[in-house]
Amino acid sequence: MNTKLNIVLLFFILIYFFGACVPPEKKEMTEVKIDLNDSIYRKIINFQDQRLPDSLVSFLSDPNPTYRYASTMAFASIQDSSFQDLVVKNLHDEVEKVREAAVYSLGQIASNRIQDSLISVFGKYDTLNPNNLFNSYILEAVGKIGDKKYLKPLATVKSYRPTDTLLILGQTRALYRYIAKGISIPEGTERIIDIVGSSIYPEKIKVLGSYYLIRANKNDLNNYKFRLTKIFDKESNPFIKMNLAIALGKTQDSEVLNTLLAALKNDKTDSRVKVNIIKAFGNFKYIDVAEDVLNMVNDTNTNVAFTAANYFYENGEPNDVIIYRKIAKKESNWLVKSRLYNAILKKIPVYFSKTKSATIWDIKKAISNSENTYEKAEYIRALGNDINSLKLIKEMGFLAPEIVIRVASLEALSTLVQRDELSKLPKWKKKKLKEEIANMIVEAFKSGDPGLISSAVDVIEKTKLEFMDQYENLDFIDKSLKLLTLPQDIEAYNNVLKLKSKIANKKYVPYKIKYNHPIDWKIFESITDSTVVKIETNKGDFIIRLFKNNSPGSVVNFIKLVEDHFYDGKIFHRVVPNFVIQTGCPRGDGYGSLNYTIRSELGPLYYDDSGYVGMASAGKDTESTQWFVTHTPTPHLDGKYTIFGKVIDGMDVVNKILLGDYIEKAEILK
Repeated sequence: MNTKLNIVLLFFILIYFFGACVPPEKKEMTEVKIDLNDSIYRKIINFQDQRLPDSLVSFLSDPNPTYRYASTMAFASIQDSSFQDLVVKNLHDEVEKVREAAVYSLGQIASNRIQDSLISVFGKYDTLNPNNLFNSYILEAVGKIGDKKYLKPLATVKSYRPTDTLLILGQTRALYRYIAKGISIPEGTERIIDIVGSSIYPEKIKVLGSYYLIRANKNDLNNYKFRLTKIFDKESNPFIKMNLAIALGKTQDSEVLNTLLAALKNDKTDSRVKVNIIKAFGNFKYIDVAEDVLNMVNDTNTNVAFTAANYFYENGEPNDVIIYRKIAKKESNWLVKSRLYNAILKKIPVYFSKTKSATIWDIKKAISNSENTYEKAEYIRALGNDINSLKLIKEMGFLAPEIVIRVASLEALSTLVQRDELSKLPKWKKKKLKEEIANMIVEAFKSGDPGLISSAVDVIEKTKLEFMDQYENLDFIDKSLKLLTLPQDIEAYNNVLKLKSKIANKKYVPYKIKYNHPIDWKIFESITDSTVVKIETNKGDFIIRLFKNNSPGSVVNFIKLVEDHFYDGKIFHRVVPNFVIQTGCPRGDGYGSLNYTIRSELGPLYYDDSGYVGMASAGKDTESTQWFVTHTPTPHLDGKYTIFGKVIDGMDVVNKILLGDYIEKAEILK
């Protein structure tokens, strides 16, 4: 009995022993988990942030698909084409999200050498694939980097069903990317109009299609003008309708004009649509639209009124300047008023000498009486349209204590040196003008101020006066580089380098800022998924939800500046109707930042709606403190400007903000 028991015990001991010696079956990892609290994932993000592609290479083939995904996606921001062959290998990864990251990054790297590689992995039975995001990214990437040989097959594909929304989105993005490069064919335009005019496709796709149409030229659109008119009349989405207005304007057709005029006069028409209708009027005869645009100068919506005033700056008639002045004198909104004065001085005939003198007097009075720096700056810019106002520009602008006004004086100078009247000046007067401008330019370069230097570069590059012969040498240009402070003055620094290259007839190579501002992960850990930032302005409040996992460096930077109350009191120094509002400049003129830069984070986020919050920059990896909010979808910014948040409440406030409005307080809400 004991012997049998011992045998049984020995049997089970042997089973246990050999079972313990057999290694466990290795479970293959197939799921991507985005977790920036993971130390290895965070290391990959740090390598991306430091622009260290060599350090990322080993992760491209890591057993963990999460790390393969993160390292592959990092190249969308790094954009180093020398590593693209390694990224191409991940087009064949067994995990779909890794393949998607590879496609997106290759599109960002933007080398057409690998376009055939992209086409080769496109799903053969794409419409039967339950997840077509991979193929959608391929279509977009081909649009970004492909040559014309792929455009017709892409535009004329017939196999996509209305339910294949990801594929149709990819096709639409591809056609948009092609036309953004200046490449289009009739079949592409036909396909886009089919999409925009249909009720079966998602609004997001139709909106993107409408942005294709504003980039199309007259020849692209003329065969479709009546069809586009019908779509315009029926359309209720303001983003689509506003873009159709621009497209219709390019046709220059009289019946189309009647449709646009009717929409402009309709009180129910969205103000954003009215803004673009007025812009579209630049394609028609002045006599046919002027009266209706004049009526819009009094519109209660400032963006509409300003756009109407700007129409006369761009398209006004000399003999109507008396009408513009009559309206301007009654106008109480300084933005509209100053733009009308800009128009008057730009268009006024030589023989209207009394009106011109009276207008200059009005402008001098407005500058002297105003306490608004931005109003003064706009009037100084207006003086740039009069070649006899150089003395005023200098005394009331260039010598002013406010940097915003001083920079505006150089911008006025840039306008002045492009005036056609310069060629008709007597020699003695031209010589005196050249001397005075040359001296102001030298003073600007010697100031060491980034705004003045950048604007002075612009004057030199755009001038018709050819005043460079006033200088014995150009040492002041070289010396200005030593006066600028890097990294915060990188925009001005590169502007000077570009000018030097042009003068020397050499290839321009921009200076690249070295890594100088690591991501503060302690701040990142203090942010939750529900953390939002409230921006209190003089026009009301709006709330921003932050995309911490998509753009950790930008979000951490923003949070730190909010915590330091940096944004309190900052001006919205740039407002472009139907585009953006921009703030965060410590100088208030757009040339300011702090003494560091952060890197661009260009993952797969899109400016496909209003309210996206992005980092302003003077080129890739030059971001610091300035940021913007979009009024409308802005697909031309996709993949170029970091998206780090979205307005989730208060877009009505964003749309009310005008040049010179300001942030009262920025506050983190958890």
